[in-house]
Amino acid sequence: MIYTYPDYYKKFSCIADKCPDTCCGKWQIVIDDDSLERYQEYDGDYRPELHRKVNWKEGVFRHSRSGKCAFLRDDMLCDLYIHMGKESLCTTCREYPRHTEEFENVREVSLSLSCPEVARILMNITDKVTFVTEEDDEDEVFDDFDYFLYSNLEDIREAILNVIQDRSVDIRSRIERVIQIGASAQRHYDEGDLVMWNECEERDKPEIHGEHEEHILLQKQAMFLIEELELLYDDWEDVLIESQELLFGQGAFAGNRKRFDAWWRNHGGCAPHMTLDIFLEQIIVYFISIYLLGAVYDDNISGKVNACVGHAVELYMLLMARWLRNGETLSVDDLIELSYRYSREIEHSDENLEQVEVLDWFGL
Repeated sequence: MIYTYPDYYKKFSCIADKCPDTCCGKWQIVIDDDSLERYQEYDGDYRPELHRKVNWKEGVFRHSRSGKCAFLRDDMLCDLYIHMGKESLCTTCREYPRHTEEFENVREVSLSLSCPEVARILMNITDKVTFVTEEDDEDEVFDDFDYFLYSNLEDIREAILNVIQDRSVDIRSRIERVIQIGASAQRHYDEGDLVMWNECEERDKPEIHGEHEEHILLQKQAMFLIEELELLYDDWEDVLIESQELLFGQGAFAGNRKRFDAWWRNHGGCAPHMTLDIFLEQIIVYFISIYLLGAVYDDNISGKVNACVGHAVELYMLLMARWLRNGETLSVDDLIELSYRYSREIEHSDENLEQVEVLDWFGL
């Protein structure tokens, strides 16, 4: 069995009550069957409290009147953990924000950007993210697993990561090349010749739009978040509506965008270490590294590539709106907050994860 994880993986440690937006908040936490069985059989002094705070019919933890997990105390610590120990936690609570993608003889482990502490770690990394590989003696076989496609997807992902992390090239050109690789791979796969995917032709290049067309495209992409996706949190809808008004409501989008880019590139942005190029690079590396290999199960190579780039574009737009709201300034805290909140809306919804991969991100 091969295990891979990003080089910053072991930097994570839960900050518990210090977290600015705890995962024990308004999320519905589904309890795995083994944990449910343990809770049912538990006969210690904490049994009445435990049984009162579990929704046995739905298999989830109940919420208090404040909308938070019933086990979350006023001091932001877990009452279940305190009374029954770490081993009492269900799989979700024990493992989050660690996330594992499973393939035959491969486990790809990552940290979810939806966790504020993970977002803080990633937003403070300026070096190119690399990946660590470890191996053990375990072996497994998946029924109907297309190892040939999987192997090609690994090559495609490596090529995309090499392109997006090539800092000798401007970020726009890197992004266009990534989209081209996705289109080429999909075309060759559909034609039954994926082995030739790297023969990118002119027809695989994304169409370069003029300023007016690009404005329309970006506005269309921004509307995806409101019109096409499931909204998980009411206050997120408020963020999206406010962002739309700030970006497109006064007819000054083009000028605002030029000033925003110039502010970030020429004046150090929200922090000297985090340039706009590095921010976009890290976001695309994050999503590509987690989701591209999933095309081995649904054959949607270009859909996954376009969605991963689309996430970076959406975050760019949200940051520009926040910059306008703040009086043309941003902080690292803004990057962290918008990154983890965006991730929660996308990555905590199976419906949204499926939808973003079928949207027409880059066509007018």
